[in-house]
Amino acid sequence: MNFFGDYHTHTIYSKKSYILHYHAKGTIEDNVISAKQKNLKEIAITDHGFNHVFYGCSRKNLKSTKEEVERISQKYNIKVYFGVEANFISTDGTIDVTDSDRKYLDIVLCGYHKSAKTKTLRDKFQVFWKNLFAKYFGTSKKLFEQNTQMVLNAIEKNRIDVITHLNSKMKCDVVKIAKKAAEKGTFIELNEKHCDFTKNEIKDMIEKTEVKFIVDSDAHKPHSIGFFPKVKNFILENNIPKERIVNLEKLPQFLSLKKQ
Repeated sequence: MNFFGDYHTHTIYSKKSYILHYHAKGTIEDNVISAKQKNLKEIAITDHGFNHVFYGCSRKNLKSTKEEVERISQKYNIKVYFGVEANFISTDGTIDVTDSDRKYLDIVLCGYHKSAKTKTLRDKFQVFWKNLFAKYFGTSKKLFEQNTQMVLNAIEKNRIDVITHLNSKMKCDVVKIAKKAAEKGTFIELNEKHCDFTKNEIKDMIEKTEVKFIVDSDAHKPHSIGFFPKVKNFILENNIPKERIVNLEKLPQFLSLKKQ
């Protein structure tokens, strides 16, 4: 399997405070060098969204980071997208990327992270605490439906290019979400670190929807970029059609980069 790009990678910019240790280990340039060594045609830098309490990137650095990405892209003659892995911050579908942020961003990924600052205190209870309890006591039908609707709302309200590690940290109806993603042109990620679909779920997503998948490393270290052994096995074991994977022997067409 020849993957042309890796679109979910983290750098040392995923860090809120100098008091904290770095969330990832490499710089933008380190990640790009690794991508070149792996013969990738493209890479995206997608650090955590602004509302991540510990490892969110800073809005004040958006312009300078974008400029660095462009400089390094030219230096190494490889396409480098500048993006962010946004957070769900409300059950109404709000994410922590605004219209003003988007002028600096090429693509927007979005996923559930338990350490995200929510829109309201009610959202903190609904989005964070209930799912934290569910880890130990199971996901109720009501919570399952709420989680599902939150993701559906987010896809409907926002231009989201990729839903990251779906179902790995928050249980939901992946088939309903896949249908909405296919309708809007959003890709569902097959994540090397968190690929938590059951055989029945992936089978139904393939047979009952037209959703497209994207394979990503979620690399926090440069050497992990473009390294997908678990996902490759998952693809083979579940007979995922080659044409449904947008970065397998081809380049993806991201929603954010299409003409509106």
